Amino acid sequence: MMEKESFWTVYKELDARYGTYTDKSYEYQVNSSRTEYAPIHRWLYYQEGYSLTLVSRVLSYLNVNSKALVLDPFAGSGTTLLAAKGLGNESIGFEINPFSAFVARTKTLNYSDKDLNELKEFKIPQWKPMNNVYDKYELKIIKNLFDRQELEKIEALKHKIRHVKNEKTRDLLFTSLLSILENVSNYRKGGNGLKRKRVNRNLDTFVEFKKKTAQIYEDLADRPLGTEPVIINDSCLNIHQYDIDNVDISIFSPPYANCFDPFEVYKIELWVGEFVSSYDDLREKRKKALASNLNADLKREVSTTHRTQLLDELLAFLPGEELWDKRIPRMLDIYFHDMLDLLSSLYSRTKNNGFCVIVVGNSAYGKLAIPTDILLAQMGEKAGFGVKEIITARTNETSSQQHAKLGKYTEYLRESLVVLQK
Repeated sequence: MMEKESFWTVYKELDARYGTYTDKSYEYQVNSSRTEYAPIHRWLYYQEGYSLTLVSRVLSYLNVNSKALVLDPFAGSGTTLLAAKGLGNESIGFEINPFSAFVARTKTLNYSDKDLNELKEFKIPQWKPMNNVYDKYELKIIKNLFDRQELEKIEALKHKIRHVKNEKTRDLLFTSLLSILENVSNYRKGGNGLKRKRVNRNLDTFVEFKKKTAQIYEDLADRPLGTEPVIINDSCLNIHQYDIDNVDISIFSPPYANCFDPFEVYKIELWVGEFVSSYDDLREKRKKALASNLNADLKREVSTTHRTQLLDELLAFLPGEELWDKRIPRMLDIYFHDMLDLLSSLYSRTKNNGFCVIVVGNSAYGKLAIPTDILLAQMGEKAGFGVKEIITARTNETSSQQHAKLGKYTEYLRESLVVLQK
């Protein structure tokens, strides 16, 4: 087995081979911090997103024209699709999380004056106490998430929204409600899940809903019309089941291999939005997702065709590290298996000279950084792509304790763009 010191040498050699370089002008484009206040994007904070301008920059940099077909196999809340629409491109997105897929679809549709006028004219219902409002949900922490009166107001809004006949208006209203759930909850998103708010501002559901609906109306009043994306609520690992071909470029950010579970992070929206109705339903959805966290299906058998020497050595080395869960090496193994599976499907659907651009952050376990960007470049080569370059956008900040643990490997706690070409 390779000595730990040898990993550093191998990382450096592969960086040189792939032409890795740093361009800090991408630093604020690989996350959503510069987009969260932009029209339409501001409806809902989506912490895994990247900047709207990143898509247009990548398309321009690679000379991809406005007639190109853009694919995003991890569409999230629709940033790539919305950017492609604004630039005049046709686009297709896959998203396994039904809440995210719904929001992405709503954000990228074209709306008529009639749709928006009905949105503006929607009247807030009267609040009335309800019997056993908590009993509707199997979710165990529902009583902690919402005060009774706020949940009753949420249910009153859901009931009235369901009776709106215009589907597009109805979906906009429901998006407005989904967008405020965290605000009126007693919990907030934090790390890999939810944390109780230190200070509860006691926001009123009806007031917040009215403000959010007005914001959505304002953002769509001068709406740009364009080709609506095709959004598929399914795992991108099933892309082979769909008639998709002649893709010019795939731009996406897969779930990072950092054990964060998006189904856990968006628990409030999934359950209260009724995208999941039971724990069995939730487990089934998790099993179909990319193996980026420990709630994925880690018992399934996979081949070893994705293995490279570097990955083999890492998987052999990790069990000797101080891991907080012994299943982590297994998770990483299946993660890269799934990514090779996806990249192979993308390769067969991409035009000659077409591109695949992966925005990804590396992770660390024990005293070792996992160079996900390098390993995905290797998966790309196995799929048939050539590696054009790896662009390091930023090195992630670390605590003094983590810096001391990782030492020189801290350099590989970075976010990068892996640029592949057919």
